[in-house]
Amino acid sequence: MRIILSFILIFLTLPVLAQNSILRQGNKAYDEGKFGQAFELYEKAVAKTPQKAAYNSGTALYRLQDYNAATKAFEQALQEPKNQKQAEFNQNALYNFANSAYKAGDKETAKQAMRTVILNNLKDNDAKQNLQFMLKEEQANNQCNNPKENPQQNKDNQKDKQNQNQDKQNQDQKQDQQQEKQKQEQKEKDSSAKEEAASVLQMAREHKQNTQQKSMGSNQIEKDW
Repeated sequence: MRIILSFILIFLTLPVLAQNSILRQGNKAYDEGKFGQAFELYEKAVAKTPQKAAYNSGTALYRLQDYNAATKAFEQALQEPKNQKQAEFNQNALYNFANSAYKAGDKETAKQAMRTVILNNLKDNDAKQNLQFMLKEEQANNQCNNPKENPQQNKDNQKDKQNQNQDKQNQDQKQDQQQEKQKQEQKEKDSSAKEEAASVLQMAREHKQNTQQKSMGSNQIEKDW
């Protein structure tokens, strides 16, 4: 039996049933939501039923959100199947191992393990659904990291580029206006300087003419009539 554990489509098989009294106590605590207590009881049962205790410890650790430890527990529970019952046990352990690895952040290991689960049982719809979810998530992440495959990112980049070009055009226009203003001011200064020089030259000429006229007037001989 498998149940939905979280908002993502990841399922987990329940602890295995066993004749061992400690395992039964652990299962009872698990059913009551006392996952920490269940884990402690499962650990005590390792000596008598190592694979089953490891498997049940993995389910409790998964509930406690210790996904790294859960991954190791399910890995310890894996065994070489000698009959159909052990094959089913191994299939569930590998399935839960994949889910725990995914939750722990080891997405590649999770995908490979889930593929193996599907190859072992092509009718395992839960495994197919989980693998499909992982692949879609991977594709979405790749699109976000690759702008060429992200239309929205391309649109944003193009808009930013347009804004940058517009800013550059505005800056160039301001520089052109500033240069034109400086040229105009320099032209006005040169024109003013020329006018001032011409005025000074005209004053000098007039002064020279006045001096010459006075000099000619003083050199005339007065006639005595």
